[in-house]
Amino acid sequence: MKALFLLQWQRLKREPLLMGSMLVMTIVFVIVIGGFNGNSQISVPTYFDHSIQNQEEVLDHLNESTTGFEFFETDEESVREKVALGEYSYAVKMMQDDYRILTMTEGSNIQSVDQVLRQYMTSENLLNEASAQADDPEAFKERVSELRLTPPVSVTSIDAGSGDTTGYNQKLQTLFGMTLFFSLYTIMFSLGKIALEKQTGTMNRIILSPVKKWQVYLGYMGYSFLIGFSQILFVVLLFKYGFGFEVGDQMLAIVLTIACFVFAIVSLSMLILGLIKSYQQLNAVIPIVTVSMAMIGGAYWPLDIVTNDILLTIARIDPITYAMEALTSVSMYDNGISAIYDSLAILVLIGVLCMGIGVNLMERKA
Repeated sequence: MKALFLLQWQRLKREPLLMGSMLVMTIVFVIVIGGFNGNSQISVPTYFDHSIQNQEEVLDHLNESTTGFEFFETDEESVREKVALGEYSYAVKMMQDDYRILTMTEGSNIQSVDQVLRQYMTSENLLNEASAQADDPEAFKERVSELRLTPPVSVTSIDAGSGDTTGYNQKLQTLFGMTLFFSLYTIMFSLGKIALEKQTGTMNRIILSPVKKWQVYLGYMGYSFLIGFSQILFVVLLFKYGFGFEVGDQMLAIVLTIACFVFAIVSLSMLILGLIKSYQQLNAVIPIVTVSMAMIGGAYWPLDIVTNDILLTIARIDPITYAMEALTSVSMYDNGISAIYDSLAILVLIGVLCMGIGVNLMERKA
């Protein structure tokens, strides 16, 4: 076991390009997509129908009634051109009693913007109905506007267990999603030598040798586990202490989640190795598996915006789903280990099942 374990590190020393490139790509993607801007507000270009006179008041009300979005005024001609060219993902047209969202693609923030606008329209409709019954409608509306600026009662809502966080964080979604995604390549390709040794017959001789089988597998999987775990933990710590990402104070929970996730992926890799016959097949299968897992599991976007029941059902067997749930729970909402027991248990269960089936398949083909 020790000899096989050390052999893998010697191979990594001679060929460090894989792990190095995955680390660099993770950092680059998080920087490009997540960014470092402390202001995580999403800009919403807004233009108005000619029937609306109080445009500044509408913008102020929209910006005051929500967090995470910044509505700014623009003209219709330029915004239509920018949406068509892809410079803006969407734009909003405000009308007297309605609104329109102009977009070329179904983006991840459109549903959230639509919800904000629906709430605004509901509030305005209630105000119009109430003012219509008042003796002086204009005075009534002015009084309501004053109360909005200085409300007699201030209400602050805090989610249970949310601590000091404010909810969904796009930067953390990008950090965890991209880190888990690129770690899939590192872990799966780190076990690629097994495919080569299967192809040449070396693995068969190792399994049939006097060395205990569990020692053989532990040597390979221990190495794969360590480099996958090290890569994920390094990136998280780098962005926490180097770039100031607020990943929370529950580092023990984050470390346990990373460990359970890496174990599940190592086991899944063993299952894949038990199914394929050559290293060339492995090179073809891994990109398909990793990209599919990342898309379905919520590494690219939060699963909250997915409405397809089939995809959500498939996501229940994806390790990334549970890793993202656990990581976002402890980082965005400051929950402790007790809140992520279920996710960790499922990751371990997936790992045990894949490990048992994968090892059994490899021994049958030996």
